[in-house]
Amino acid sequence: MSLNKILPLFLILLFLPLQSKALLGLTKRLDQKQKITAAREAYAKGNYEQAIEISKNFLMENQEAPKRRSRRIYSVLGNAYAALNDYDHALLIYNEALEVLPKDIELNLALANLYYKTELYDKAIEFYNKVLLLDKDNSNAMLGLGKSYLQIGFLSKSRQYFKDYLNKKGQKDNSVYYDYAVANFLSNNQNIALEYAQKAQEIDGNNPNIYFLIAKIYSTLNETEKAIDNIDKALELSNNREDILLTSLLWKAYRKDTAKEALKEIKDYQKQNPNSQLAVFIEGVSLLTQGQKQKAINVFKKIQNQNEDSFIKEIAEQIIKNN
Repeated sequence: MSLNKILPLFLILLFLPLQSKALLGLTKRLDQKQKITAAREAYAKGNYEQAIEISKNFLMENQEAPKRRSRRIYSVLGNAYAALNDYDHALLIYNEALEVLPKDIELNLALANLYYKTELYDKAIEFYNKVLLLDKDNSNAMLGLGKSYLQIGFLSKSRQYFKDYLNKKGQKDNSVYYDYAVANFLSNNQNIALEYAQKAQEIDGNNPNIYFLIAKIYSTLNETEKAIDNIDKALELSNNREDILLTSLLWKAYRKDTAKEALKEIKDYQKQNPNSQLAVFIEGVSLLTQGQKQKAINVFKKIQNQNEDSFIKEIAEQIIKNN
């Protein structure tokens, strides 16, 4: 065979392993993409266990997969565990993912959100701050920090992060208006609290929490009638939720024109809830408002004689001392 015939054949033989390798790589990439798509589709349909199985198999079989594909499958896996309320596994997955992809904004944010959801607020703050180090304008991290600091009572930081979030352009998470109103209410910035609570009310006019907050703001501002109107609306929307009902009865107990009505209603409530310390306190306040001082003192002494220490007990003891 001549050299001219051998050379092309030799080149073909050299090229075949390269071609096979390229085809193998292409097949592997297609397989990875198909599995990611399958995991996402299973998750979207609510088949969380199937999504978990596909995702775990992907990670076992594709340890050298490009980071962008690993991130996608880690997100599906973490979200699927969270959807099943298996937060321990979800947290493990996100932490494992960040060992591989420590600077991935989406994964850091997902972990921060999960820490917030599981009430591990210090850890949530840590990872929201990591997101801001990677992206100083990340609005989701600002909102998360505002909410986290509100939960631990660090109100000045909470208000600042909410303000930063509100000052950014773009679509807003509607929950921010209520949360910012709460932060200002607790900071005794009642006019700002009212402004943002009313903005929240414009967006969600059937939320009893918003009406309850507005009622408390008006009460603090000594606008009694507006406070009563809003707490009545909150009661209506919440089907007489216990915390709203007891607050309403406490306000009635302090007013001379409604103290008698409050006494009757709290007595009815106590039939179903005999161990409620607040209900006993409301009974005492309503009697005191009606001028039945000795009966009121006897009621407050019931609280004083309880073993449980509480803020209500402290107030009851102070009333006994002053009367």
